[in-house]
Amino acid sequence: MKLSIINGDAGDDTTIINGLGFQFDLAGLIDDEVWAVQWSDEGEKASGEIELRDGTHKKIRSIAQFKKIIDRWHEEKAKIDAEESERQKLLQSRQFALDLIDNTAGKTRLRSVPIGYGMTDEYARVRAEAQKFVEAGFSGEIPAVIQTHAEVEEVSPQDAAEAILSAAIKWDRAIDKIRDIRIRAKAKIKQAEEGAHYVDIARPFVEQLKALEF
Repeated sequence: MKLSIINGDAGDDTTIINGLGFQFDLAGLIDDEVWAVQWSDEGEKASGEIELRDGTHKKIRSIAQFKKIIDRWHEEKAKIDAEESERQKLLQSRQFALDLIDNTAGKTRLRSVPIGYGMTDEYARVRAEAQKFVEAGFSGEIPAVIQTHAEVEEVSPQDAAEAILSAAIKWDRAIDKIRDIRIRAKAKIKQAEEGAHYVDIARPFVEQLKALEF
């Protein structure tokens, strides 16, 4: 085992064992006069030293006096191990795979049509107005949203309405593709036996969603 202990001055107390370090308060666990401890039993002979705050060094043949610090390090490691275990359980869960599909589908929709707050309602309204204008044979009063599009794009109201509906159709096709993949993926995950590798089941569908082009 390789052990390093830094008895800092500004809340940076650090204990490192075999390359893995944790910071925790060493007050009451080590003499104030000690600034650092180095120890290794990996060579032919275990050896170490203590560095005092006055700059002097003291050889040591045992780390028994630092047992409480080592025990505390193991407590910190146990917490990390437990958190990682819970994280792995989550990553392996059915719900995580289902959420992965939904989240990827959501990001894919944003790639097809970047939507800000309220934009869905705006698009629906513009589409409806364009549809009415087309059904009226491009005659009568020009809807304001069509007129704005025509002026901005410097096209006729008819061209503006047709462009809006063409974009809407492309959006519908994109949404349909995304939904088809999402629904099929979630069905596969839900039908999988208990304890299956759910993320592995989801992965091909995730790749399909990411590969969609619009």
